[in-house]
Amino acid sequence: MRVEVAELIEQLRATRVPELRALVAAARLDGTAAAPSADVVEPYRWFLERLGDGVTLTAAGWLPPALVVETMERFGWRRFGRENREEHARPVADLRASARQLGLVRVYRGQLRCTDAGRRLRENPTGLWQHIAARLPLGRDEAERAAGVLWLLAVAARRPDVDETVAQGMWTLGWVTGDGRPLDRYETFSLVRDTWVVLDRLGFCPDRDGRRQAPTEFAAGVARAVLVAEAPVPRPTRPVPSFELEVTLRDVEPRVWRRIVVPESLTLRGLHDVLQVAMGWHNSHLFLFAIGDRDYADLEDADDMGNVDRTTLGAVIRPGMTFRYDYDFGDGWEHDVRVVGTTPADGPHCLDGARACPPEDCGGPGGYAELCEALADPSHRDHDALADWLGGPFDPAAFDRKAVDAALTRLPGRKRR
Repeated sequence: MRVEVAELIEQLRATRVPELRALVAAARLDGTAAAPSADVVEPYRWFLERLGDGVTLTAAGWLPPALVVETMERFGWRRFGRENREEHARPVADLRASARQLGLVRVYRGQLRCTDAGRRLRENPTGLWQHIAARLPLGRDEAERAAGVLWLLAVAARRPDVDETVAQGMWTLGWVTGDGRPLDRYETFSLVRDTWVVLDRLGFCPDRDGRRQAPTEFAAGVARAVLVAEAPVPRPTRPVPSFELEVTLRDVEPRVWRRIVVPESLTLRGLHDVLQVAMGWHNSHLFLFAIGDRDYADLEDADDMGNVDRTTLGAVIRPGMTFRYDYDFGDGWEHDVRVVGTTPADGPHCLDGARACPPEDCGGPGGYAELCEALADPSHRDHDALADWLGGPFDPAAFDRKAVDAALTRLPGRKRR
């Protein structure tokens, strides 16, 4: 069992709430949980195989309609009318989005491609299941991960009231909404939806049609196998030359910052991936590095830009210098990256930091300041609307260094030497 899962389960075992102690007992985690047969991952395995060397996306960034229809028909997923666009085919959109969150696919130069892990695992269904199980529950922050563990426990215990069980557990663990009230069943589901999507695509999720039905024994067994899954065992490591970087989000007060370590051999695209995880962004927008007198980006019709896939950190930065990292040209998030010095390290790590990353698409620094002001004042005219827009709790002061560091170790393509 992974450390972060075990720690939360011990918290529940120590609580004074009898229902939560009973939940852990009913989940039956003390024995050995049998992994499901390898064919349960067929939707992901087939999708990775179907991508081959890459599938060109539409101008709007969607999967081609023919592939959407093929995927829906391959797995018997219901399609409304003759609609063949990904944005209207939720099962396909969910499959793609969750495959990206699991580190199996990525978008590169207008194509959806398998990552190194995706290419390797599409020929190994057992390994693919182990990869997926070790990364569940999905979560961008501590609240989503805690809710995900509670949801898996409720399924493993075959509770008919899964969402209410999660809500009770979150309240016991101290999670509340922005105005201090307990989370309701809809708010808790928004926290666990990414995890639910993965198991739903695999075909053994509890129904969400309003009926109170206990999860099947098969679904309970799968949830149990996920909870007791071990973290991937890293290969033997040795330190490599690395840079220590301090990253500060511009024009946001109080200061949002991270201190990280990254190998000198990392490409600028690799640094982008690290910064997305370290800061807490969702990797949904374009990016650019401004280093010295040159810009580096992967933009169409921008041949004068430096190549982010071929340029390594060791070739363009040095201790003492500061460069800029831009993300989401619409909201305009700019980061100052100061090269603190050099140090040996075995891969990307998060050393320190403070405060939560702003929510995506909140309007840049100005919009984020207005968001925080409204959330802090229940009487603010926009408080309820913005709380609903967020879809769950948000604490601007929250930062979990250990969780960020653990997420960096799970980055697809991270190489340990």
